[in-house]
Amino acid sequence: MSEKDAVSRLAEAKRLVTQELHKQGTPEYDPRSHERAIEAERKAQDALDAERAGGH
Repeated sequence: MSEKDAVSRLAEAKRLVTQELHKQGTPEYDPRSHERAIEAERKAQDALDAERAGGH
């Protein structure tokens, strides 16, 4: 995976976390979905960090 791909995945993961966060307090909010989005963001950040570390 290139660094550009990793950055793109991280941006998408952050967007999903924000979407879920804005649902808090509404009937659409699902805490499990929010947790999955947070975990996906963490994994995307880890992948980006690994890509950057391997690229130097």
